Amino acid sequence: MSGPIRVLIVDDELLARQGLRKLCERDPEIEVVGECADGRAAVAAIEQIEPDLLLLDIQMPNMDGFEVLGAVGPDRMPQVIFVTAYDQFALRAFEVNALDYLLKPFSDKRFFDAIARAKQAIHQAGESDLRARLLALLEAVGFEEQTVHESPGAGADARTAIPSFASRIVVKERGRVVLVRTDEIDWIEAADYCAKLHVRERAYVIRESMKSLAARLDPAHFFAVSRSAIVNLNRVREIQSFARGSHIVILSDGTQVTLSRARREVLERRLGQSL
Repeated sequence: MSGPIRVLIVDDELLARQGLRKLCERDPEIEVVGECADGRAAVAAIEQIEPDLLLLDIQMPNMDGFEVLGAVGPDRMPQVIFVTAYDQFALRAFEVNALDYLLKPFSDKRFFDAIARAKQAIHQAGESDLRARLLALLEAVGFEEQTVHESPGAGADARTAIPSFASRIVVKERGRVVLVRTDEIDWIEAADYCAKLHVRERAYVIRESMKSLAARLDPAHFFAVSRSAIVNLNRVREIQSFARGSHIVILSDGTQVTLSRARREVLERRLGQSL
């Protein structure tokens, strides 16, 4: 093919889409031709724009990434790189030779390695090979892609994924991979479109939004005290109130984290307190 590779970004989180766009803009051979915040919009955009490459999230409201594949079908489906915070779909994707699977958080190098593979596939893969690969992918993920249960009284189509929370978070830094256990995290703060994990005296930065990270953490142990901070409830020592309605959470190591006024009562209930 001639000209730049036309990319459509599909992710329900604005910060995730912005981060992917910024990475794409660093490659002169890539042109971002659109962004979608949900699966239904993605189906319409794919049919209208006909991109060469799809950067596709999996877990989205209403229609997930696999349902997007099913709705579009292999005849009109571009090359696909999955971009997700959930690793339980990876094995099935790789078994059918999916182009790539980026597990959030990922490094810039990992992203551009995936893009390089996409370029090669787009330039070299024949139409019949692409159709065969996508048909295999659709067959393999044909709505058995995750363990599900039906809501009481709901029909077979009303399925809900059983929550699975992360016990470890992968952190890549300085050429090494660190596995951080979630139960060792004291608190998490927003850092631009990244998140900073505070683990005792250490801090690790990962390329993931607070919303995405919060969805991976067990709400029985973690609580968002504001839009920019999440605390481990097992580390909370006390809550202090000050003049003009301001509040802070003090952790077991003495760290002070600002507590949103609107979330104070909820936090107190979660802690079983009545302050």
